[in-house]
Amino acid sequence: MTRRGSNEATLAGRRIVIKCARLRTQSVGVSYQMLPSLDAVVGAFQRDDGAFDVFSLDSQIYREHMTDTRSRGASAGRVGIVPKHVFTAEGESIGTVRIDER
Repeated sequence: MTRRGSNEATLAGRRIVIKCARLRTQSVGVSYQMLPSLDAVVGAFQRDDGAFDVFSLDSQIYREHMTDTRSRGASAGRVGIVPKHVFTAEGESIGTVRIDER
């Protein structure tokens, strides 16, 4: 992780951000301000069994597929979203993660 309390990190020498989507969420969002400094976006998408399938998507591919968020709140006009199917079709699978909730 690049700093405490952040979802930005370095993975294999590349600058990434980690974004998670719960079970019924089919996309992840990255702020337009953050995107130019990234090499990739790592998306973790929750499965029915609670585990997360994790994919890395090159930031250029993310840019090509992103659309504005439909949010009317704080992220309106500031966040671009990309659906899960882009990560699975054009990204690289990193693996599956299960988080034990205690």
